[in-house]
Amino acid sequence: MKIIIIFWAICAQIVAQTLDINAMRIANPKFPLTDISQPIVNRESQAQIIHTMDQPIHKDKYLVGPGDQFQINILSSDDVFTYKLVVTPTGEILIPSVGVIQVYGLTLTETIKSLESMIQSWNQNARIHITLSQIREFKIKVIGHLQNPGLYNATPVSRVSDIFNKIQDENDVVDDDSDLAYPELSRRNIHILRDGDSLHVDLVKFGATGNDQFNPFVQQGDIIVIPLKQHVTSIFGGIKIPGEYEFVPNETLIELIQLAGDLRPDADPKKIEITRFTNFTDKFSFIVNYINSDTIIVEPEDHIMVRYEQDYKKQDIVFITGEVHYPGVYAIELGSTLGDIITKAGGYTKRANPSNIMVNNSSIRKIPDRELERILLIPEENRGQSERAYIKARALTIKGSIESNSMNQSKELMNFTLVNNDEIYVPENFNYIEILGGILKPGRYPFSNNRTFDEYIKLAGGKSRTATRDIFIIKSGTGQRLPANRDIIIENGDTIFIADKMEYNKWIILKDILTTLGSVATLIVVIQSVIGT
Repeated sequence: MKIIIIFWAICAQIVAQTLDINAMRIANPKFPLTDISQPIVNRESQAQIIHTMDQPIHKDKYLVGPGDQFQINILSSDDVFTYKLVVTPTGEILIPSVGVIQVYGLTLTETIKSLESMIQSWNQNARIHITLSQIREFKIKVIGHLQNPGLYNATPVSRVSDIFNKIQDENDVVDDDSDLAYPELSRRNIHILRDGDSLHVDLVKFGATGNDQFNPFVQQGDIIVIPLKQHVTSIFGGIKIPGEYEFVPNETLIELIQLAGDLRPDADPKKIEITRFTNFTDKFSFIVNYINSDTIIVEPEDHIMVRYEQDYKKQDIVFITGEVHYPGVYAIELGSTLGDIITKAGGYTKRANPSNIMVNNSSIRKIPDRELERILLIPEENRGQSERAYIKARALTIKGSIESNSMNQSKELMNFTLVNNDEIYVPENFNYIEILGGILKPGRYPFSNNRTFDEYIKLAGGKSRTATRDIFIIKSGTGQRLPANRDIIIENGDTIFIADKMEYNKWIILKDILTTLGSVATLIVVIQSVIGT
């Protein structure tokens, strides 16, 4: 008998739940319920609006408001149904056949617990799953000396920087019909007015540190105040990011130094000089130690100079290229010579031309040549002989360079003291000379130590019909033009130049003669007429 009573009690429980679900079906045909035995569960569908977020929503911090959408899934003994419910403009959620619940101002965690509790009071055996499926949009007030102050669209996952960037883009647009100029907006002195309190926002510090407290999420009802940028503080010297920074009240020196990337390794932390105004014109300077920088409050228009050691771990380097075994960049010490570096670079290769080593320095080349500048300001016809010679000499020599043109000079250059940024070049040996001018076969010819210039001329086919007796040897290293004689030594890379007779067109010569005779005749006639009068 007892077993029969228990059986009838279980049947009554099942019937009661079935009646509750059927009642919900009848009362809410808009939200269909689907039997769990069916393979496909029908659900209300709605277009999703995607909001870009920098991190998932924190359930204990997210405040629910009008427009938020929840997806509620209820599993009963024999049915499954899903609702998509939106918070009403009054901040409430209506659960069909269950009731209305006020959720405005609650956190997401509190809202989910309240919904679960209300549904369970209707059906204790139901399994409930609730999630926030869509976040809302709302208007937020932004004020200040802006081009377009007023209301801006925001969401609970919008940060102050999102609103600021919208306003900054609008301020950057120039209105041709307006005479108003919009100065730079503050990025470090923004405030949020919220529930009678004021929150400080510093977007520059947020960018440097990544700390969310300097760029918080906005909330419905916030008022963002964006002032104009007014005062700056300058910091230079042994700092990683020197420059001007917007002034923030009550900021300490250590906070500003950290904002500027912190001290450089070569900075002297004991010698930080601050120059500060006492009034509109007068100022004074004082030295502080980095150790005490957390007690120093920065003031508007402070100029901060962090001293640093100019030669801190400074490496002087030289560059060597060309025909050496190990070309590259080498560090030098005080007194390092050209020979030292060539030895470090593994010496010459078999293809090297050690008689023509070049050493340049681009840093020295940038130093102005004041004498050349002075001469170039003088009209050419007024320049003296020495001034013209200086221009010629400068044209033949690169400032800051030296070049050997013989093996003897190269040997002497091995003791040449190098300086920072010297560029050493060891050229390839091509073993050639050039013969130009009044020669039958001008061009390049193999160099030989035993040949004289006469033998080179014979090698090139001899002089041409228009050749003169003027023969010059142009030295490859210096560009000097030397008259050829039997005592001169021809070296690799030199040029033998034989001056050529100038050829003229006979008709042009006749034309020039007739023009000259005509001018003379005219002059004679003028003189005679003057004498006759």
